[in-house]
Amino acid sequence: MITTKILVRFHDCDPMGHVNNAVYFTYFEEGKREIFRWFSPNMELSKWGVIVASNHCDYIREINYGSEITVYTWIGAISRSSFDVEHAICDDKGSWHARGRVTMVRYDYKNKKVVPLSDEIKTVLKQNQKEPSGVPQLRRLRPSSGLGE
Repeated sequence: MITTKILVRFHDCDPMGHVNNAVYFTYFEEGKREIFRWFSPNMELSKWGVIVASNHCDYIREINYGSEITVYTWIGAISRSSFDVEHAICDDKGSWHARGRVTMVRYDYKNKKVVPLSDEIKTVLKQNQKEPSGVPQLRRLRPSSGLGE
């Protein structure tokens, strides 16, 4: 599990005085920084090797300006060519504020195609599957039959 401490900046907040919903994904991105290093230790873009396939966030409670938060990041499911990165945001009092999941795909940018994860990368991913205790589960998305529901 990776932990990333963040002090909420004024710039992160909207006119309502709390962190804008889009910024949560920036916080998740900060939590993934170490994962990117597993694929490209020098953070060279030409050797990046992963791409985002899906992003999801459950907003549990607002985060306010000046708060110190921790983004917990760990690996969920691992497949042939993809893996889930799980996230949870907690404040310094132990309250959960958000829960997210990002599906990452191993990708060959030069040939524009999905490629399998190597055994070495799968080993590293498996070593980082521990989640924080008490973390809330992601809400299930329910299918919609149309607008206005």
